[in-house]
Amino acid sequence: MAKSHERMQLQVNFEKAPCQEIPLVGFLFSRGGRLLEKAPVQKGQLELKTPDKNPRELRLLIAPAADGRIDAVTTLAALEKFKPYEASLVANPRGGWLALTIPDFVASFWRLRMCRIRGRVIKQFSIGDLTQDRGICNARVHVCEVDRVRWWIDRIPDWVILKIPEIIVEPQWPIPVPEPGPDWSAVSLNPQPLPPAEKPAFGAVSELRRDWSSRITLAQSERLAAVLDSNVSQRLLSGNAQAIRGVLVEQFPVFHPYFCGIPWLWPYFYRCDEIALTYTDLNGGFETQYWYWDDGDQPDIYLWVEYLIDGVWTTVYKPAIPCHTYWNYACGSSLTVRITDPRVRWECNDVVDGDIVWIKTIGSSASVVHIQQTDLNVPVQGKNFNRIGLSDVSVWASPNPVGEFRRPFGGGLSFVVQFGSGLPSNGMYYYRWNYRKLRNADLSPAAPMLPASLHGGQALYKSYTYEFFDAALHKHIGVNSFKLGPVTKNGHDDLFVIPPAYPSAAPVSAPELNPLWDQNTVTVSFDSAKFADGLYEFTLELFDVNGNKLTAIPRHLFQVPDYASFAPSLDALDAYVQLSAPGSASAYRMNARIDNQRCEAQIYQIKVNGSEVASNCCGFVPYPPNANIEVAFRAYHPHNFATFDFAVQKGTCDDPVQSALTHAAGLVIGDVGVYGRDASSIYRHGFTPAQLLGICSTEGKAAFAEQLGVSVLTTDGSYRLYTLDASALAAFALEPV
Repeated sequence: MAKSHERMQLQVNFEKAPCQEIPLVGFLFSRGGRLLEKAPVQKGQLELKTPDKNPRELRLLIAPAADGRIDAVTTLAALEKFKPYEASLVANPRGGWLALTIPDFVASFWRLRMCRIRGRVIKQFSIGDLTQDRGICNARVHVCEVDRVRWWIDRIPDWVILKIPEIIVEPQWPIPVPEPGPDWSAVSLNPQPLPPAEKPAFGAVSELRRDWSSRITLAQSERLAAVLDSNVSQRLLSGNAQAIRGVLVEQFPVFHPYFCGIPWLWPYFYRCDEIALTYTDLNGGFETQYWYWDDGDQPDIYLWVEYLIDGVWTTVYKPAIPCHTYWNYACGSSLTVRITDPRVRWECNDVVDGDIVWIKTIGSSASVVHIQQTDLNVPVQGKNFNRIGLSDVSVWASPNPVGEFRRPFGGGLSFVVQFGSGLPSNGMYYYRWNYRKLRNADLSPAAPMLPASLHGGQALYKSYTYEFFDAALHKHIGVNSFKLGPVTKNGHDDLFVIPPAYPSAAPVSAPELNPLWDQNTVTVSFDSAKFADGLYEFTLELFDVNGNKLTAIPRHLFQVPDYASFAPSLDALDAYVQLSAPGSASAYRMNARIDNQRCEAQIYQIKVNGSEVASNCCGFVPYPPNANIEVAFRAYHPHNFATFDFAVQKGTCDDPVQSALTHAAGLVIGDVGVYGRDASSIYRHGFTPAQLLGICSTEGKAAFAEQLGVSVLTTDGSYRLYTLDASALAAFALEPV
């Protein structure tokens, strides 16, 4: 009998000699899963220091070690992906240990292969009339491999396995969450942290809750039907958990589209391990190598992406693993990751040569030339609407027609500028943004004021990335930043250094390896809610290295985007510069409307022949023949910068005639549809019982839901300020007297 205090020496053999040598490592764990020791197999021998324990309380596993990643393994769970062989410790009569023989079935999975994983990270940008895909540079791409379900199918609880037949054979959508279950509340179809998103419009709620079965393609449903026509249905309906497990392993690619829409299943069927971390180049491309053990299938690859936002690596793309995995990835083929996060700006632009100051956008999308600079009175819904200072930008989840200037600015605002490669120079070294209020919120003249600094003494930094290598010579991207200001020069406060085209140039002189930064510069950021609503003029001034203000700047130095195509830039028109002499300007200028007001929404009780007839909040409305039934609601914004959508839904009926008559949508400025608006922004209309009852007229009674959503038009140039929205919901039931 082998003694516990002696060294453990074991002969390790293969049932069938492999075609090439496979380096092996032995792992010794306690029965509870604590790693006690690991050692390489050398010349067919594994030698371990036997702990002072009964060998029957030990677990010995052998795993391949050719790619080096096994060095970091310290747990049984981490060892699983190397497909280890668990050997039995059997003592021989002479006090030693019987030889270990690795079955050919296990060794066949230990064939090492190399997979090249490559792709591109892109985002579609829309600025003005220009819409195009752009590669996102310096993004951090996490490359993960999704493990095959067959490796842990036996560990999935029986109660989960026994739910599969009713999902596959006789699905009842949506699939309810069974009990007991895991804490799956944190799992979502898109678990990435996103910026504020649009609230779903009324009527879209049912779309968000629609059955996942409607998303299954015809080809997928036909494939499932063909599989179920065999003996698969019989095995699934056998009630035998082990038989169902076998079907799951065999037919997982067929079943997967159905599992994709059932979040509570995900923790049981999908596991993912990060295998590489790489960065995109200036065109958004990425590439890495992955060594894997060939088990007869191609790797299943999942990607998620981080981006440097305000100097912090921030997740901008991390969809649900089950629905966004590249199954059986063809090694070497190009993958496309399309991100939509509005915080990712139009970056990696080419350097602009010369002494150029290209004022581009407010936020990431609002082109400065798509802001109405002069009075433009246009009738809207029978009312006058002055568009001065308003933008026609389409922002994330909120489209807007080009030329339809109706969006004021609000929230946190930033002005984006690109400086040419000739700057900074001693003759043009600093910049400063100023502001002054021109008009009040109602566009009446504001009290005269001198221009004041927009910066308010706030520090501003510009981030850059650089390369560095770790001890294993793996490349990484680091981040640093340069403080642009503020500084005081020659009696002028709040001056900021014009950043050079490259952070390696003076005055930055970044010492790191291959430093780069975005050619776009956020030249100022401020909270517009600190300003009273109204029309403002913003000016960009330039100063020399000694802090002297420049008053005779060549007019063509100030550039703005092309109205239709955004790029290339154009000389700023007269409306955008303060002229000082023929061919010269003293500053860039632009008008923009600020408005941070909230919307209001209210639905009033139904009136019959001019009187409220409901005696309580229960909503029953008795009506006599030929009654006038008044529907009324309030959709309000103090300065009319909002749209509303009002709908009346009858029970579960689809009554297009009634719906079209009672529905209204438009700007909260004047009459819409059949509804008249009064001075208090209350919309009213009287309907006959027949108009409301429609297809329910025979019985003379029906139940209704009234839904009102009021959506602000205000934008920060990147997305709509949905937090200023309002909504209301009410119900009533008509019954004849």
